[in-house]
Amino acid sequence: MFSRLTLMVVGMLAISSAVFPQVLRPTETFRLMVDLARFRGADDSHANLELYYGFPRNGITYSADTAGFAGAADITLLLKQGDSTVYADRWLVPHLLRDTSASSMGMSLIGNYPFNLPPGEYQLKLIARDRNDSKRLDTLQLRVPVRLFPTDRLALSDVEFASSIRQGVKGGTFYKNTLDVIPNVGGLFTESQTCFYYAEAYNLLLTEDRSDYTVRLNVYDAVGKEIMSRERTRKRVGESTVLVDQFPAAKLRTGTYTLVISLLDSARKTMGSAAKKFFVLNRELGIDSTLLSASTGVPLAVYMSMDESELDREFLWARWETLDAEKEQFASLKGVEAKRKFLSDYWRRRGPGFRDEYLSRVAYANANFTMMSRQGYRTDRGRVRIVYGSPDDIERHPNEGDSKPYEIWSYHNIQGGVIFVFVLRNEGGDYELVHSTHRNELHDENWDRVGVTR
Repeated sequence: MFSRLTLMVVGMLAISSAVFPQVLRPTETFRLMVDLARFRGADDSHANLELYYGFPRNGITYSADTAGFAGAADITLLLKQGDSTVYADRWLVPHLLRDTSASSMGMSLIGNYPFNLPPGEYQLKLIARDRNDSKRLDTLQLRVPVRLFPTDRLALSDVEFASSIRQGVKGGTFYKNTLDVIPNVGGLFTESQTCFYYAEAYNLLLTEDRSDYTVRLNVYDAVGKEIMSRERTRKRVGESTVLVDQFPAAKLRTGTYTLVISLLDSARKTMGSAAKKFFVLNRELGIDSTLLSASTGVPLAVYMSMDESELDREFLWARWETLDAEKEQFASLKGVEAKRKFLSDYWRRRGPGFRDEYLSRVAYANANFTMMSRQGYRTDRGRVRIVYGSPDDIERHPNEGDSKPYEIWSYHNIQGGVIFVFVLRNEGGDYELVHSTHRNELHDENWDRVGVTR
């Protein structure tokens, strides 16, 4: 009896392990993103330096926990001047998934690390490791020059890009000057996002001039063409002030842009300005065709070891991101060097980190949706996964009486919430997209009657 009971317990544990996984493997590359912004310090001999860091939460490994699945990034920070380490720290960025469905939500874990530093030349090194898989790590090293802000003229801080800015609660991680400023680490915005920025202006009352001043916003594209301009008048009500504004990314094509903030006095003379680059990925408007001819001529290091067939394969993988003009341009190229340069500029136009993100989605699609001779990136589910990322929820219906198997994928943050419906029409075949509420996708309100009934 004891032996039989033991076997039953072992069997139940085996079934439990199979049904409830003990480890959730990452679906994205473990990569560290950082950004910096410099503000005036508490005294004239120091400056406040804010380090913003982030990484995709789907890039870490989760292990089963009593409350769900626990994962974390282990971060080590070293700040040096010359050969001397002036500051060091190490901390964990934990994250808990209450259930496995939550793991599909493609959000980033972000943080803010402030410094109060005297002027000088610093070197910052960050090492981030997956707590549950130490072999998965990323390292970044940055040169950090720290300068004091002038006290004899108007000055502007660095610009911080943010994913949102709202009234905050004092003591919060991202709280400053009554606001919660949630950093957009890397400054990459999609067409569904709003570009927020935060900056500070100092020494507004140095002179006797108390007249109103103007805050001017300009956005320039990669070739210096002005894309956006607007002005707002403000009163001089204090020695310093916070500059906050926003504009929609939906109006900008895919590419690299520069935001310039300028303060003008009543005579329209520029008193001070600050600038920062940002990046837009807009799949609806695509890329400005005038930028296709702009080439750096310097291939990315990753392409130097690739032969022509590997370059061609990568361009095929990028099919869901590629414009017709780019397809025509690539088809006209001759030789491996030309293709290396083309692909280097192709990904540079889409902003830092985009290539890794896109190819990690392709890898996931190929690993999970490949059917016979058709690779996963060419399937309907693979395409949707690559273009729109991980769905927030997947509703699976594998076998329901007289209905064919089907899946409903939900994305909560696209166009106010959209769904994609896939049906397995033929046994041994693949799931086909039959309906979506996304305005640029196949739409069929009768999908449940036409596409699902056996």
